[in-house]
Amino acid sequence: MKNLTIDAMPMMVQNYARLFGVSVRIQGSTAYTNGKVITIPRLNIKDPIVARLAYGYLSHESAHMAYTDFSILKRDDIKTNIFLFTLFNILEDCRIETLISKKYIGVHENLALLNNYYKDEWEAFLKGVDNIGVLRVISAYIQVLGQKVFQHYKSASDRAEQLAEHLKTRISEDVLNSITDIVVNCASATNSDDILKACRKIYKLLSQKEDFSKFKKNDFADDLKAKGNYDDYKKIAQETSKLLGKKKKYTADFASQLALFRQETRDDETNATPNKGGANCLELNSISKHTSSREDFGYIDLPRASAGSEDFIDCVKNSYGLRNSLRQFVKGKVQKYGSHCETSNRIDALRAQRIQFGETKIFKDREVTDDYANDIIICVDASSSMLTGNGTDGGSRLECANKVALSLALALENIDNVNVSVLYFPGQCSECELALDFGEKAKVYAPYFDQKPRGSTPLAQCLWQCFQKFEECSSSCHSKQIICLTDGMPDSVSNVKNAFDYAKNNGIDIYGISIQSELILKLFDKCVIIENENELNLKAYAILRSLFENQKKDITLDKVA
Repeated sequence: MKNLTIDAMPMMVQNYARLFGVSVRIQGSTAYTNGKVITIPRLNIKDPIVARLAYGYLSHESAHMAYTDFSILKRDDIKTNIFLFTLFNILEDCRIETLISKKYIGVHENLALLNNYYKDEWEAFLKGVDNIGVLRVISAYIQVLGQKVFQHYKSASDRAEQLAEHLKTRISEDVLNSITDIVVNCASATNSDDILKACRKIYKLLSQKEDFSKFKKNDFADDLKAKGNYDDYKKIAQETSKLLGKKKKYTADFASQLALFRQETRDDETNATPNKGGANCLELNSISKHTSSREDFGYIDLPRASAGSEDFIDCVKNSYGLRNSLRQFVKGKVQKYGSHCETSNRIDALRAQRIQFGETKIFKDREVTDDYANDIIICVDASSSMLTGNGTDGGSRLECANKVALSLALALENIDNVNVSVLYFPGQCSECELALDFGEKAKVYAPYFDQKPRGSTPLAQCLWQCFQKFEECSSSCHSKQIICLTDGMPDSVSNVKNAFDYAKNNGIDIYGISIQSELILKLFDKCVIIENENELNLKAYAILRSLFENQKKDITLDKVA
């Protein structure tokens, strides 16, 4: 019996996508969102804790899409000031997580689990707080205070008290109390703009009201010199002064502290506090470098790709000549030598002489052979690098590959004992998606070949899906070939090599066609490199022709290169 978590995860992913009108992908090794698509890395979906962390991250990012005004991030002050952006990010996270927790049962518990993931990092932070820049400590205080006020996390209350006591030794108590009041009042914020106004108040307090020089612990120059980081700090301090500008009102000590904050965080807000965020948490739990979609068989089905233009088939009209030539050649080979026919198309002279005596079998017996029964899967790289132009008509590499994949599928359809399937990697919501299945008509599914570039290059995962399709759909007597149209190296070279070993041991041939990239030569034993769409058409057709022309031979692609 399957683990309930395994069954639930794909369903939960799609539920979040439907609820908020977004796409969710499970692929690669990083977690991120662009405001329309949420990407989470490959995880061990058999581990219920890891699955709940994934639900927490999906809830958090979905909440941003539902409740955050992303136009705020384009405003000059927040766009150029990492500290102000960090404050906004912290308090906005508290606000949107509270809203989504109220709307959906169970979300609060998953977000709390995600928040508590970094408890060891928090303990280390609190122990070493004396040696941490004051603006980072203030950021951490605002975060845990916000979590206490908004989300009522148990762990946040104790941490807020400890940091408040510490900050009394580093900033004035009036400023600390004012910051506390601002954060508490944020609980009544109704939108992202209210949060930004509160952050600006905190920033103004620290930059204009606070005199950091009064507090000994804020004198960090000696520590930096001892660690050998002072020269780097001075360079950042000069850049910071330019960013702040001469007309802005701020104290010299605040400028120094801001420069230190930038140095400590490396201008990355996720380094400001121990809570590095859900994305970092999922990346730490990613298993993409050690496993592939082979581990998911039976748990996550291969989804259908999204349909593109209804008239996409019109884009391949110019390839009719090549298609027809290949089609007639393959059809002739199959009809002449394929094992599915009982008679040959060649007359047996001796039998023909006996027609007058009632002989009806005048054709030669067909030699039984399995050589021309083929299952072919075309794998098309839809990664972001395929957005690059192909150098001919201004279209992208993927547009070129889309047309070639459709042309090949059209050329081979309706030929007995020749089955064609087409996969794209990555998909919109998974590591690969199906454009054409075995037994389907390419002219009917032509719109599914109109794909756009996105994401990473999970070639290994796509290959394992091909192997699975061969196991489920192919006859044991059929030859099995995979043709990959790609333009670079995959996410995991080691996983691809493991897939190649499996293919070799199971009689599956893999051929690579690289678009303007010689990197493929390091990976594929059988491959060609092309420079433009016309050449891709010719080489792809030549490879398929070779498959049928040299069925019993180990094909070397030098002949078609």
